[in-house]
Amino acid sequence: MRWANGWKIQYIFVRFMIPYFLFMLFTLLAGALFYRQTYDVVKKEVTHSNLQMLDQVKETVDSRFNEINRISLQLQSDAAVQSFQQVKEPFRDTTAYKVYRTQKSLYSYNAANGFILNYYLIFKNSDLALSPDSTYELPSFYRYMFSDPSKDFATWRSDLLGHFRNREIMSSGSTVYQGKTTDLLTYVQSLGYPGHIQGALMILVDNQRLQSLLRGIDISDGGWVSIVDEKGRLVTSLSSGGIVTRQSLPPGTKSGVIEASAATGGMMMTYTTSSYNGWSYVVAQPPHVVLSKVLAIKHTTVTILLAFLIFGLILAYLFATRSGRPIVNITTALTSRLNGGELKRPKDMYGYIQHSLARLIDNNDELQQEIERQAPLLRESFFGRLLQGEYLMAEHVESLLKHQNADIQGSGCAVGIVQFHRGGHRFQEEELRELDIERVLIQDMLGRTLKGCPFTYPVAEDKIAVLFVNGQGDPGAFRKMVERELQQLTLEISRHGLQAGFAVGGYRTSLLEVPESFEEARQALSRLYEAGTSQSVWFEDLAHDHRGFYFPAESENRLMNYIKAGETEEVRKLLASLYRENFEERHLPLAMQQLFVLDLVGCLVKVQDQLMVKEQADMRHLLQQLGTANHPKQAFDNATERFAEISDDIDRRKKSRNVQLIRDTVDYIHQQYGQADLSLDAAADHLNISKGYLSQFFKEQTGVNFSEYVENLRMDKAKQLLSETRLPIRDIAQQVGYHASSTFCRAFKRGSGISATAYRDIAHKKPASPLHRQDA
Repeated sequence: MRWANGWKIQYIFVRFMIPYFLFMLFTLLAGALFYRQTYDVVKKEVTHSNLQMLDQVKETVDSRFNEINRISLQLQSDAAVQSFQQVKEPFRDTTAYKVYRTQKSLYSYNAANGFILNYYLIFKNSDLALSPDSTYELPSFYRYMFSDPSKDFATWRSDLLGHFRNREIMSSGSTVYQGKTTDLLTYVQSLGYPGHIQGALMILVDNQRLQSLLRGIDISDGGWVSIVDEKGRLVTSLSSGGIVTRQSLPPGTKSGVIEASAATGGMMMTYTTSSYNGWSYVVAQPPHVVLSKVLAIKHTTVTILLAFLIFGLILAYLFATRSGRPIVNITTALTSRLNGGELKRPKDMYGYIQHSLARLIDNNDELQQEIERQAPLLRESFFGRLLQGEYLMAEHVESLLKHQNADIQGSGCAVGIVQFHRGGHRFQEEELRELDIERVLIQDMLGRTLKGCPFTYPVAEDKIAVLFVNGQGDPGAFRKMVERELQQLTLEISRHGLQAGFAVGGYRTSLLEVPESFEEARQALSRLYEAGTSQSVWFEDLAHDHRGFYFPAESENRLMNYIKAGETEEVRKLLASLYRENFEERHLPLAMQQLFVLDLVGCLVKVQDQLMVKEQADMRHLLQQLGTANHPKQAFDNATERFAEISDDIDRRKKSRNVQLIRDTVDYIHQQYGQADLSLDAAADHLNISKGYLSQFFKEQTGVNFSEYVENLRMDKAKQLLSETRLPIRDIAQQVGYHASSTFCRAFKRGSGISATAYRDIAHKKPASPLHRQDA
């Protein structure tokens, strides 16, 4: 079936196959034309392959011995090692503890550098040899741990401590180590300075590891490979023939190839010299071994050419099939979806795809228009949640309005309720259908009659809430504008044979206070319903001889949400408004005031239970205050303070978690800045939080991005190392977390405006301060 489908798209296959085939054929012809010219070039390149291989070995050895030199520098500058150099009687009194402490401060470097077998610190004054895992007196050390078969102990000690050595290979070859003959290189760095030698650092390098780097070079048929130091001494060699001497290499050249001659013993020699330590790497091979690679290329070229032709044809077929199948799949999908499932292959696939995409774009535009038509439903949902008091922050409200492209411009607002039902409240099935029709008609009238009124919400079968926005600035002018619009709406409704009543809540200056205005509109509507007339009622016109207290469910929800968010200031504002409404503006009897505070205490109990507050308020004390006091204000004040305490505690816990998190994040960065793999992902995994949250949280707390903070820290550490040490730029880059020195240099110049080398020169050329000059 798969091959049958392939034949159905034959014309697509041919269209893609021909370019692949022509490109392949052109490549083959070009290769044949240039083969003869490249043959000589390849021959020359092959003769220099050993040079490249030696360069690789040289770079590896230089890198390893650079690490050894760095280890040597760290041990020389170690305070414990420097202090121990002055010890003459190591096992007297408390000095023995100093021996133990110095030995335990040594770090085992053989795990990080595979070349290092072990190292020992030889101290001249105390005649001790220390390593990370042992302490020996020097005669015992030479007898049981390390000895040169060609020297006795006195000669070896005199040679080691009598001459100042700086990064020198003291001996190489067979050495007795731990009772066994081992092939070692002994790297020696004297402690102290010339003329005042305090000891020596011996690093034992495994010669087998060094030789393993040379075993990849072909030295068959009498060839050999050697490494000699800058003084002409043999470091190591792999040989089945002769060994190179320093004098056999051309003077004044760092690398090159010496053709076979009688002087070279009939061998073709390749050599290179390290600019780091002056060591020379030399390999000698018979000419036929070197040129066999060129002959192999000549013999295999024809075979490769034929194989490439066959393989290229197969690849061309696969690529053509692979490139054609997606187009066929796209065409099939478009055909099945756009043609009602009828699969009919078009003659021009590209034209068909273009036409289908145009149809999809048109359909997308229609869908976008439909989404815009559905926007009133989104606004209705938003307004409903606003009436219920579900929003706590003005920023949340503004972002939702922006998302819905509904910009409310005004200095205040009020909520109105339209009641349009003419009968009772039984709401039979037929009556509900009539209500649905009436509600749709009235909502349409509201949209056409009321200016700047994008928000309506059906709060009941026969009631619709409306948001009036004050665009006039003056509350008095705002009321006149609303009354005119309600009069026009009344006339419009009466033309359709309907009746409606209007109730408007109190004026508010913030959208967050809409629930209070809505509750007042509901109270005004109840007065309108009691009167049984169709008219407009304003809450502010009602007599304030309220018989009940004011603590609607919307206010209770807002109060609990503010407390859970830790917004103590908003909690106090809301409670203050409830106090003014119930104790100052309403003339409530004492019993009703006590009922209000009792309801508030019930809200406090619910808050404490939901938040699982450990230290809960004593409800009996609050209830006793309500029963004994002539005015329940004291109980209200105590409940207010308890609400504020809970909110403050929630806010402190949030801030405490934030402080601890930013502290942990900064500590982790300061610990890991030297690791090149430090990233936002790694930090998020370490702290067990999401990457997105950590990025946003870090920017909010520090004012900079995570990556900027890390780079700034690394640059500060790099500047300190540049100004206080003479370490190479490459070493500094590695210490501050960069894989390559080039990347570090670009980052340093980007952040500082000058190169790292220039910064070091400026830092080291700064004149001494007057105080320093006076001390000098």
